Amino acid sequence: MNIKYSSIIAVVIYCILYPFCTLTAADNPQIENTNNKSSSKIKIYCAGPLFNNKEREEMLEIAQALEQSGFSVFLPHRDGMLLVELTEKFKEAGLSKNTTDQVLHRAIFSLDVYHVLDSQGLVLNMNGRVPDEGSLVEAGIAWNAGKIIVIYKTDSRTLVNGRDNSLVEGIGDFKTVSSYDEIIKAFLQKINVDNQNLKNVFSLTNANVKNVYNQGKQISQLLQQPHNSADIVNRLKEIVEGKNNN
Repeated sequence: MNIKYSSIIAVVIYCILYPFCTLTAADNPQIENTNNKSSSKIKIYCAGPLFNNKEREEMLEIAQALEQSGFSVFLPHRDGMLLVELTEKFKEAGLSKNTTDQVLHRAIFSLDVYHVLDSQGLVLNMNGRVPDEGSLVEAGIAWNAGKIIVIYKTDSRTLVNGRDNSLVEGIGDFKTVSSYDEIIKAFLQKINVDNQNLKNVFSLTNANVKNVYNQGKQISQLLQQPHNSADIVNRLKEIVEGKNNN
């Protein structure tokens, strides 16, 4: 990965994240009992590459390690929506490819943004020849919203001289861990240090972000309910088109 390509990625990510820069702190009633300095009720978003079996297996192992240590976890390909499966449902419902693509991509975006902002921390898996672009955006959103960020990397490939892009390293306090145990340890240490901050959450002052967050919340609630193919197709379409949004 050369410096020119890395710089382009950094600029693109900044442009995507700019609307989130209006988020401010406010009391969060859902976080309780954080004074015991444990992982209880602390939700971690797992961000990383998910494009082949090996990548998905590694992300699952990270999620399981966190869960075994008492954390609540959101793992997109396990707990969210699978594009391939839903595409087939939309096809069965008779929707066009263009409509299907528009609805599903907007739904996945909203759902993932919601869970990033609903979490108290994010682990960023940096493994790969080039770090996963979507994961970098998720990490940037989380960092700007005041979430705890832990960067995990075992891949020896770097941008230059053994270091990665400074904008990426910076959101993890320029620290990287290389084992699952270290991920757990890093979160527990940061929870102890930033315990007071865990009682705070963002205020959705940006209309676009608020709309995406609310859509994602509705989609998350939808996926937790029993439904048939027709129901989920119709509801997802309604949600992303702005019908009945809170």
